[in-house]
Amino acid sequence: MNSPLEWLLALSPSLCLNDRHRASLEALEADLAALAHTDPGTTDRAARSAWLLRTRRGLAGHRPPENAAGGLWQAAAQFLAGYHDLDLREATGTGHGQMILDHAPPALAEYWRERLAAGGLVGIAATEAHGGSRLPEVTTAATPDVQGRWRVNGAKRWVSRLTEAEAFVVFVRDPNGAVTAVVVDADSRGLYRHATEPAGLGGWSWGGLDFDHVAVDPRTHLLGRAGQGTAIFRSHFARFRPLVTACALGSAAGVHDRVRAALAARRDIGGVPRLRDNALIALGQSWAEINAAVLLTFHTLVAAYPGRTDLAARAGKAHGVDAAVRVANRLAPLIGAAGFQRSHPVAKARFDLAALQYADGIHDGLYRSAGKELLDVPAHR
Repeated sequence: MNSPLEWLLALSPSLCLNDRHRASLEALEADLAALAHTDPGTTDRAARSAWLLRTRRGLAGHRPPENAAGGLWQAAAQFLAGYHDLDLREATGTGHGQMILDHAPPALAEYWRERLAAGGLVGIAATEAHGGSRLPEVTTAATPDVQGRWRVNGAKRWVSRLTEAEAFVVFVRDPNGAVTAVVVDADSRGLYRHATEPAGLGGWSWGGLDFDHVAVDPRTHLLGRAGQGTAIFRSHFARFRPLVTACALGSAAGVHDRVRAALAARRDIGGVPRLRDNALIALGQSWAEINAAVLLTFHTLVAAYPGRTDLAARAGKAHGVDAAVRVANRLAPLIGAAGFQRSHPVAKARFDLAALQYADGIHDGLYRSAGKELLDVPAHR
């Protein structure tokens, strides 16, 4: 197999990765590769969850070089992590905790700056029983108590990092009926978790959160101002979705390199007289598809899309993950039955990538919302 860095370095002029990025990413990749060898496997979910948290804490020192574009570095880091395993998508970076850093009161933001720098993890609770992250339909509600706090009641579904997160950014309907974002500590009284076993992306726990009169102090744990929940959600995911996409494309690149190495080994030892044309076409087509999607993903982070950054992130995430899914499904049959064992990294990548078509936005909905918005863009004649 090749190094995942080779994929990025081949495109580095277009990705705006400079020498400082390169040196930092080389150090990250070396540590990622070493930690990947300590992976306990997926059989024991608790052991793997603990390993993922240790890995995140062990990599906490890896950050963008000073004065470098942090978004570009993080996207590259996500690609490297995904190449090894999509479960490593939380290996570095602030993740959903960035909402706290951007919008929390100074004391809470500083506390979480330190926690995240040490490898702490924050989850997000937005989706409810109606499905999807349709914030205007949020029913989880906060009502005031006599002490000036809010009491949160309701339920969230399909929450990732369910047991590993130290806190959750929760989108609620505030006492005035507006959608608002609050930070809820994971050990809060009245907060209950219900784990569900996923078919993919199973490294981190996943399931539901129930809120039974959970106390939140809006003076210290409110993000932004009351009623800004939808704006905070959209601005966060405009930056977060390209990072998810980069991780998915890294996973596809890992599948490509594994399949290519297996086919080359068969050819070199004489296991097959010649590689069929369909195998060669699939390799070439997949290579082009990965590179094209990587370029779009990084372009979303650096290019000027006046007023359309969210649109680019939505459509780009759907396109990039769909491309990664196509690559994995196209290449897996080329290595035969071995690639369909549950324990095989190619089989795992296919399940994980399929799950990403629903996580962080169902793709039909993302494409639809992008198309609807594009109708409002003035046509150039």
